[in-house]
Amino acid sequence: MTLPKKRSVFIGAGMTSALVLSACAGGADGESGEAPEDGGTISVYNCEPQYMIPGNTTENCGSRVQEQLFTGLTLVDNETYEAIPGVAESWDTEDQITWTFELSEDYTFHNGDPVTAQDFVDTFNWVVDPDNAMAGANFHDKFLGYEDVSQGEAEEMEGVRALDDHTLEFELTEPFGQLPLVLTYTSFYPMPSEAFEDIDAYEAAPIGNGRYQMDGEWRRDDGIDLERYEEWGGEEPGAPQRIEWVSYSDVDTAYMDVLSGELDIMPEVPPNRIAQVEDDFGENWSQNETSRFIYMGFPLYQEEYQDVDVRRAMSMAIDRDEINDSLFDGSQTPASGVLPGILPQGREGACEFCEFDPEAAAELYEEAGGPSTVTMYTDTGTGHDEYVEAIGNMWQQHLPIEDITYESMEFAHYLELHESEGVTGPYRLGWLLAYPSPQYAMEPLYSTDAHSNYSDYSSEEFDAAIQEANFADLEDSDELYQNAENILLEDMPVIPLWFQDYFIVHSDRVENVDMDLSTFVRVEDVVVTAE
Repeated sequence: MTLPKKRSVFIGAGMTSALVLSACAGGADGESGEAPEDGGTISVYNCEPQYMIPGNTTENCGSRVQEQLFTGLTLVDNETYEAIPGVAESWDTEDQITWTFELSEDYTFHNGDPVTAQDFVDTFNWVVDPDNAMAGANFHDKFLGYEDVSQGEAEEMEGVRALDDHTLEFELTEPFGQLPLVLTYTSFYPMPSEAFEDIDAYEAAPIGNGRYQMDGEWRRDDGIDLERYEEWGGEEPGAPQRIEWVSYSDVDTAYMDVLSGELDIMPEVPPNRIAQVEDDFGENWSQNETSRFIYMGFPLYQEEYQDVDVRRAMSMAIDRDEINDSLFDGSQTPASGVLPGILPQGREGACEFCEFDPEAAAELYEEAGGPSTVTMYTDTGTGHDEYVEAIGNMWQQHLPIEDITYESMEFAHYLELHESEGVTGPYRLGWLLAYPSPQYAMEPLYSTDAHSNYSDYSSEEFDAAIQEANFADLEDSDELYQNAENILLEDMPVIPLWFQDYFIVHSDRVENVDMDLSTFVRVEDVVVTAE
């Protein structure tokens, strides 16, 4: 299979009949085959969102819709991965602790209310309020006063202040140069005052301040329709006039609907279809590198995995290229570090112990007294079992391991087992960047007592290194984050496997279909070539 260049190679070809969808039927924007003057309608595959309140949305299904409904203080430049102005026109800090954000006066909510600094203050405090139990509350933990509000001891965070209608001041508990990037995340989107009057009604039809507004209510297990918001305060309005997010419970059905022309875009081609996308879609597909990190972790609270040489040996006994070729048709990017290669800070060859060297691995494992029996863990239902077993087979082939057993379970139970330290052997997990910062690629997973640190890894050296990087100016932080990564790659609390590439397919009637590092299709840039 010949692959297009990764990230953004898309060529729209030909013109076909309109979608069999209510808003697209009958060539409403002109004669059949003509590009619509108003931008037209696109339909996009989506998994069913869990929530539609920004502060409660920590999964992709809701986040990709909310990126269109809302505009945060800052946005991500999808070429450089730097923070650029959103509602905030500019920001400044002298010490990385106190930050001042100057807001544009051009933004309004979709109900016509102006977006003010107080809206951000009220939203942030509401998200952190424990009575509201928002999943994204902990993203605010660097604001002064977060602990008091999250523990019910105060109603407002001391470090989140509106100086006037268009000036926000943040005071942090410690220096943090990555703040402008963090503020691009969904948990920091503003909500209007009417949201707090009836939050259930608001979730059914969220009122945002983004490029697109709701057209009707969220139809659970069916879809969400958006219309372009013509009063949006930004400089680049959405290209399509209408976006129809269609919920599917079966990815193969969605794939066939794109193939038949009844759906425009599918950003997550199922693994069993990857080998055939070129035959099925010709030029209407692409392979996209993302930040999704797949790894095998170690329960360091288990004595048999506390010797770093055991962990290094198990890493060197994995032939990543062989697994990629045989199971993924060469479609993944073998990892040579924990920082995604798609980030400017990512490096090729950073991980010495990620090189396949079975002879050295066997010798190191035996000298370290690695366990002769191993239990491996993974979650079911998403195709992970096959490559976990392939890794287990390689370990048995190359290391003095007599027996390997496999435990697989539903994801919810899987996380519960991690949280209770019930995992007794190597485990498969993945991590996707919520915002494009090396800080988020490492701190939540490996800092002592971090929420997602399921390995129970603890290193004073790493904690000090990540803190030094966090304290630094953005311009000075890259090498410091790489220093922190070097410590991880020496200690090997997890085995880097690969970064997952995503495949997009689309119909003939759209072009300019691209994906960002968080696996979100940039639907606002899609061009409809024919109705």
